[in-house]
Amino acid sequence: MQKGVVLVVDDEAPIRDILSFYLKRAGYTVLLAENGRVALDEMAKVQPDLILSDLRMPEMAGDELCQAVKGNPRTRDTFFVLVSALDGTASKIGGLNLGADDMISKPFHAQEVMAKVESAFRIIGMQKEIKRQNLELTRFQERMTAELSLAARLQVGLLPPIPGQAGPIRYTHRYLPAEGIGGDIYAILNLPDDSVALMIADVSGHGVTAALISAMVKTCFENQVRFGDGPLAWAQAMNRDLARSTLSEQFATAFLARLDPASDTLQYVAAGHVAPMLISQGASGGPRVPTVLGERGFMLGIEEGLRFHQQTCPFLRGDRLIVYTDGLVEVEREDRSFLGDEGLLEICSDLPADEEEAADHIVHRAIAFNESTPFSDDVTLVVLDRP
Repeated sequence: MQKGVVLVVDDEAPIRDILSFYLKRAGYTVLLAENGRVALDEMAKVQPDLILSDLRMPEMAGDELCQAVKGNPRTRDTFFVLVSALDGTASKIGGLNLGADDMISKPFHAQEVMAKVESAFRIIGMQKEIKRQNLELTRFQERMTAELSLAARLQVGLLPPIPGQAGPIRYTHRYLPAEGIGGDIYAILNLPDDSVALMIADVSGHGVTAALISAMVKTCFENQVRFGDGPLAWAQAMNRDLARSTLSEQFATAFLARLDPASDTLQYVAAGHVAPMLISQGASGGPRVPTVLGERGFMLGIEEGLRFHQQTCPFLRGDRLIVYTDGLVEVEREDRSFLGDEGLLEICSDLPADEEEAADHIVHRAIAFNESTPFSDDVTLVVLDRP
């Protein structure tokens, strides 16, 4: 069994013959060259694993050969051992500084050379294994990147198309996952009575697991909406299903709402979710006034049988509802301050009339508040207008 390829470079034929004899007896394939120039010609045909090269040779010396080998991206990883009659620490350091991996002093014992070769091939073997593992890791990372990219596109495909309209409600969103894919999701559905069902949810964690659970949350919401009823019944059923289907440490916050133009009302349940902003038209056409809606309540999926509370507020023509996930307002700045509800209220007090421009305005203002600190959590913002 051939153990590897060794290129012996020396202008003295007897030394080439001696080294060749011992190397072949040990199971190595041996290439021979009388100087650096011939060695490079040999390397153009066969790539050796190790080079044993004399330092002083005509035409191209060993140090020049070493520089040529180490300076070529194709051959720079070839293990290079310089053999030199120059003794002393300074000459060894000089050889290693040229890029040589090891040095052997002349005159040498054949056993010493073979010990150096065996040691070199152990290193070569480890280097090849590291390269193999790195290649496998790179391929795995490339596959994961491609799969995550596909998952991210699929997750975006779960979101309603924008700009959109459900009944009389116009809406848009801004979706900024922290890791390409995330745990934020929302859905808007037309109901048979011309009202509109709304859900926004934030699943604990990030990445693939959170994305899978967020898809479950969306499916569960859509299934419950088909049964009719309202936000309270939806929340109770979704909580039951998530508690049965997920691990104990997995949960979701959610805001569930039914926007009913016929009664000019908004029915909603807050399940541990950050409170939305309702921007109402002021009396007699006065300034639009943003307010924070209701309590947070329990999160979904913690345990079965939790009690949720449904609330109702007016939702009139000209009103705007802004729902979002906590990543928008909970980035901590260097001074340890947060945007929070108060900061968002200030931003929402002066928004453009167009919902697309309003969504951009909110995100840009939040980014400006965060200064150099990027969003560390998934961010989803939905702006809904009732013209």
